[in-house]
Amino acid sequence: MSLNRTLYLAFVIAACLFVYALSHHSKQWVSATAEAIQGNLVPHRSSSSDKSSTSRRPNFEQIARKYGTDKVTTHKYQFMYDKYLSSIRDEELKVLEIGLGCNMVSTDFRFAMPIRPAYNLLFFFLSQDYGPGASYYTWLEYLPFVDLYFIEYDGQCAEKYQDKTANAHVFIGDQTDTVFLARFSAEATTDGLFDVIIDDGGHTMNQQITSLEVLWETVKPGGLYVIEDLQTSYWESFGGDPAGRRSSKETTMSYLYQLIDDLMIGNSAKQISHEVLSIDCMAEICALRKKEHL
Repeated sequence: MSLNRTLYLAFVIAACLFVYALSHHSKQWVSATAEAIQGNLVPHRSSSSDKSSTSRRPNFEQIARKYGTDKVTTHKYQFMYDKYLSSIRDEELKVLEIGLGCNMVSTDFRFAMPIRPAYNLLFFFLSQDYGPGASYYTWLEYLPFVDLYFIEYDGQCAEKYQDKTANAHVFIGDQTDTVFLARFSAEATTDGLFDVIIDDGGHTMNQQITSLEVLWETVKPGGLYVIEDLQTSYWESFGGDPAGRRSSKETTMSYLYQLIDDLMIGNSAKQISHEVLSIDCMAEICALRKKEHL
């Protein structure tokens, strides 16, 4: 019994030392990789090379998997983004994403529930926050001529990683704060409206609905407003309701259902209804197209 306990403790210590060394090496590698990517992005975006040379280049899913964003690991958003962006990815697009990716946890480990303490410790090290950057690098590679903006609530995180998000305009604020959103809208659109807005923020009903209603006016005619993680409309912890459309509670999905109803009968129950051209939904994600001629 004593021998088994000694061997077990030895295994725990060895595992900790191994994971520490691996974590330290990985952070150095990630930092070096981020710097290398960052260094290559500026000349790439400012290049005057022929935009038509697009053969054999990776699609959205391939690029997103390279950087580890949960848009393609946990979710299947590649179908939506390739559907609407693949044909215009070489254009000069202005894109806003709500949520820089702070406090994200590696999707390979966050749902695991190991039993033994040694394994628990191993998973603790391997599932630490990896910080923002997955979507950032994905968009910069997938859309080589993008003018990229982010809204992030966590100011400390955004400041910590500012050297790794240098090719984006990062605004710090709460997506439910209409005063902040109005100020952002005024500052960020002095040189034009957004071609695409993506809400990958906090995923609560108030956050998603408030952002949609305020930021919709910053989408250019013909542009897209995409809302991710719509499964939270059925989660009570996010303000949703498992009852779905049968519920009297307004969720983001019930809001979108109302927009569809308005679209079908020409009504304007919601303030943005008369400007919506189409609503396209896939699993956990919907894309709203704004009318070209208002």
